[in-house]
Amino acid sequence: MLGGDTTQFLVVAMIAQHIDPDMLTKMCQFTSTYYRQPYPALEEVQQTGAGKYVLVTEASEEIGRAIASSWAKAGAAGIAISSRNEDDLEPFIVRLKRLNPTTQVLAMACDTTKSAEVARLFDAIREQFGQLDVVIANVGTAHLSRIDETDDNDEWWADMTTNFRSTHLPAHQYIRTFGPAPTGTFISITSGAGTVVTPGLSSYGIAKQTDRRLIEFLNVEYPDMKAFSLDPGIVRTERTSDMFRPFAFDSPELVGMFSVWLGGGRADKLKGSYVHTTWDIEELEREADDIVGRGTLKDKFPGGLLVQEGVTWGTHIPGPERHV
Repeated sequence: MLGGDTTQFLVVAMIAQHIDPDMLTKMCQFTSTYYRQPYPALEEVQQTGAGKYVLVTEASEEIGRAIASSWAKAGAAGIAISSRNEDDLEPFIVRLKRLNPTTQVLAMACDTTKSAEVARLFDAIREQFGQLDVVIANVGTAHLSRIDETDDNDEWWADMTTNFRSTHLPAHQYIRTFGPAPTGTFISITSGAGTVVTPGLSSYGIAKQTDRRLIEFLNVEYPDMKAFSLDPGIVRTERTSDMFRPFAFDSPELVGMFSVWLGGGRADKLKGSYVHTTWDIEELEREADDIVGRGTLKDKFPGGLLVQEGVTWGTHIPGPERHV
């Protein structure tokens, strides 16, 4: 008799033989063309990362390593990397130096849910680099469980706390340390889980949706800063659940290179938006004015029907006529 885990694996394997591995990718598409591996147009814009100073949190994980590696290849002047355990970063420091011997590397342990530790990280970056052009908040955790399944909902709230504070605190300290009006780029690594309702992923999905909303507030409150929510797609890592493995063919390198495009200035018109790493950057650049004008990549409903974006309360806004 097969055990539960074995049965689940066999079911997933059988399903995988009869499904389109691009099915979930197609469901997320906004541009007419999508890519799951690096492509010429994206490769050509990598030089826009040259000379920049960058922070990547949770750089010991596969996506974080890919992002930092792309910035090293792009010619970043300095790369700060963090993880809860500094020892996890040691082998990666060597790799970054091999990719670009001229890049300064700062590695620190940092629990991004704790304000004091995040403040120390940004102080160290200011002391060593003197500036910070791009911040990439990459921390994320997910527990697959329904709302009633954990005692006191500890795991549920842990997901909420880790995912949201690990975006909010780096944004907060970036503004406090390099503000009051930073002109650099802030990127939150988000997830498609925040755009759909999937049973068992409520804590993760709600937190990621909140992250996206935070990006929109950053865009309004700090208009000189370029803030983005970046969905990395479906990357196969050690943490990828069995249900997503048949679709997990997005290259980690693609995520890293896309982040360079966001931080290099070519995507500035789209600031405040949610973007997906598989989308065609040429089409996004070409259609940027129309995308921004329609507010397509923001959570506009129902708020977009009620007030204009960035409204300051107290400013008179003519309301609809009341008919009785």
